[in-house]
Amino acid sequence: MDTHIVVQAANDVLTPARKRLLEAESSELALSAATLWELTKLVELGYLALPDGFERFMHYLCAHPRYEVVQYDAKLMIELLQIAPKLHKDPADQLIVATARMLDATLMTDDKRIRASKLVKVA
Repeated sequence: MDTHIVVQAANDVLTPARKRLLEAESSELALSAATLWELTKLVELGYLALPDGFERFMHYLCAHPRYEVVQYDAKLMIELLQIAPKLHKDPADQLIVATARMLDATLMTDDKRIRASKLVKVA
């Protein structure tokens, strides 16, 4: 999931189709460690307030039994270097796209630049 999708889920403003995907028992849900960093920076800079507070939300995300937090490793860095020239320069987006590609996962995003890149399957 892209960072803005996590924020939409936290604020309960997802589209019904996306909400069904997130709630479906058959869905395998992954978050890039970059998403956790991006959420932290958004809160730090005052661009994001979370309904139940940052600490509670971060603990919830990291402990949620259905969310896999994908950490950085050599395989991810190799994928990142391969796609970086083909995507805009936002490092968080590059890491999120590389993570989805590494997992052969569909990325839930509204980001027009990611969608236009055709580097990853999107929902």
